[in-house]
Amino acid sequence: MLLIRRTPADHATGHAPGLSTGHPPGLSTGHPPGLPPGRPVGLPAGRRRTPPRSRRAVAGLAVALLAALPLVGCGSRLPDRDFGGAAGGGTAAPPSAAPVTVGIITSLSSPLGVDAFSGPLYGAQAYFRALDASGGLDGHQIRVITCDDSGDGGANQACVHRLVDQDHVVALVAGSELDYAGAAYVSAQHVPDIGGEPISTAYDQYPDLYQIYGSSEPRDGSALGWGGTEYQTTEVYQYFRQKLGLRRATVVAYDQADSARYAAELTQGLRAEGYQVQSETVDFALPNFAAVAAGMKAQGTQLLMDAMDTRGNIGLCQAMAADGVTVAAKVTNVQNWSEQVRQDYADVPGCRDVLWATADSRNYDDVQYPAVAAFRAAMQRYYPQRAALMSQWELEGWAAAQWFTDAARSCGGQVERSCVNAFMERPQPYDADGLLIPTGFTVRPAPSGPQRACLDVARWEDSAVIDGVHGGWVTQVPDMDTNCFEVTALPFRP
Repeated sequence: MLLIRRTPADHATGHAPGLSTGHPPGLSTGHPPGLPPGRPVGLPAGRRRTPPRSRRAVAGLAVALLAALPLVGCGSRLPDRDFGGAAGGGTAAPPSAAPVTVGIITSLSSPLGVDAFSGPLYGAQAYFRALDASGGLDGHQIRVITCDDSGDGGANQACVHRLVDQDHVVALVAGSELDYAGAAYVSAQHVPDIGGEPISTAYDQYPDLYQIYGSSEPRDGSALGWGGTEYQTTEVYQYFRQKLGLRRATVVAYDQADSARYAAELTQGLRAEGYQVQSETVDFALPNFAAVAAGMKAQGTQLLMDAMDTRGNIGLCQAMAADGVTVAAKVTNVQNWSEQVRQDYADVPGCRDVLWATADSRNYDDVQYPAVAAFRAAMQRYYPQRAALMSQWELEGWAAAQWFTDAARSCGGQVERSCVNAFMERPQPYDADGLLIPTGFTVRPAPSGPQRACLDVARWEDSAVIDGVHGGWVTQVPDMDTNCFEVTALPFRP
């Protein structure tokens, strides 16, 4: 599984009690049974959303590691059954109501493997299938058309033109594309792209593209960020400094430009929060992890972060175990917040038991929250074979589908791209029934001074028992919406 990182992201804080959802009394919401409609939420007075954390290195690192792999199967297509839905789309609409058509583009058959980018696809489809089973979108079934771009830019453009020009989708939802080459065309056609994972920097540049974490950037189609400058905020590093008392960190990267660039961002953020940072670089083909482990032991490393893939992480953990090196926290990102760590780290349980992850979304193991419980129930009903692949990206795909549904419902009887875009551009933040830290797309000036940022934090614990299963992600904060920090926004030019 590829390590794709999103450094600190657009966060918002606070829920506005009693704020109306905007649904007329007695109108069926069409949400899955037991799940209330996604509510818009307000920000407490005096607070503002922070700028998006840097994701430039995320895309670069992914592409760089992809280039180092043999391109077996590039451009291939999997049968529609591998997307978990019926060929050509979702459940057929009843004759009395035309279906609402949406598209999902996924780099499913990329050389990185079918599990690298598939999470949002399955989460979104589970939501739409549950929605259809409960009556649909105000009586309209959702027709889901999927397209696998194989992680290839040209194939991505072909997917975009097929979905936009031939299938006339109302929106794209829950995309996870390695190379979003068709983004400019999607934006030019004013097709709302809702809840995509920001693997590509397109979500930092183009209007009508709405990544799952929100953005306060101009997104006017010209430069990335604010006039070519982007920012990372430091809440992740501050959390581990304040809550765990950590002060000494090691950052490990490959001897490859994009890996090194991402590691430099990690180092910049750590040092801004007062850490003593040791940087280690290894050869991509023949990494000497024994030397890294020795350096960590000499420094007394407490916090470990990296810009490597899973192969590199396991190799480093093996070297640490051989040299008797332990850390208080090995911090990974939202894409690796999944059940797959159970198998990935099976041979290095010492590393797995200090594995921490951070995100802007609710832990998929926190089934005490009704929205999480609804997500888990739908996944079990429609995709039981994916229990061992459960992931935070699947939950975020579900949230993306819900975001589209609430936007479409605001259109009344006629769902059109323009009214969906208008909903997405509202000043009220959105939280998908508490699955997301409240966020939105209100454009703000480039950040200056302290920023308030919140995050969810979980740790893998082998001793945990969740739904009768041993081992799982255990949330480490009382509430992600109140786990907030005053942090620095660090500028850089990608």
